[in-house]
Amino acid sequence: MRALFIWILTAAICFPYSSRVNSGSSEECGAEGKSCFEYGATVFQNRCSLCHGSDGLGEGVLALSIKNYPNTNLLEPKHGKTYRDVEYIIRYGGGTNNNSRRKAVSKEMPPWGDELTVAQMESVANFVIYLRSDTDEATKLLRKISATLKPSLRIGRAIYLGRCSLCHGSLGLGDGKMSRIIKNPPPFNLTLSRAPDAYLNEMIHKGGKEMGRSPRMPPFGEDLTKSEIASVIMFIKTLRE
Repeated sequence: MRALFIWILTAAICFPYSSRVNSGSSEECGAEGKSCFEYGATVFQNRCSLCHGSDGLGEGVLALSIKNYPNTNLLEPKHGKTYRDVEYIIRYGGGTNNNSRRKAVSKEMPPWGDELTVAQMESVANFVIYLRSDTDEATKLLRKISATLKPSLRIGRAIYLGRCSLCHGSLGLGDGKMSRIIKNPPPFNLTLSRAPDAYLNEMIHKGGKEMGRSPRMPPFGEDLTKSEIASVIMFIKTLRE
């Protein structure tokens, strides 16, 4: 039941972007349709960031929203350490059968063999290896691509519940678990906020201290993409009374 629930939630959040990222890689990787890092990063952002996070560090919206979700940080691989193994896991997913490449992988890892083209799977596998070997440059590429993704209320809600509700509460009332500890000032009641989008963007990006507000409000500019911050703002505005 847990696996089925995750599949349904994945479809609800991810599939509205596109039923298929691209039928081939020719537009991104040349007329011959060869695998390349940029194309792999594009497919990764559209299909994999939901669990692995927009930078591959395992802070995707599903990983943050579901209790006891498996570690999805691609920089801490317990399996799939070679290109061949990574491509195999992408194609066939995780499971408990006798294949040594799959049995150690969480069953929450879905098979993409029927959803992605060969070029897409190969490109993502190549990009994962690139991410591990040159993390800084690969992260820059991911952020470049993420800047082109449209904000989403679904994504904003998931990020808010995973990162913000601990202080601000699930309904934005400032009554999250940390409100028992954080005093003077306490977490802000977001239902009372009428701040414009530009101010909210700065607050989330820079944190409270840089904005002359509570130093307990951390900066998220290094952790969230522009699209993700815009998505959080979209959700915050739904909490207003």
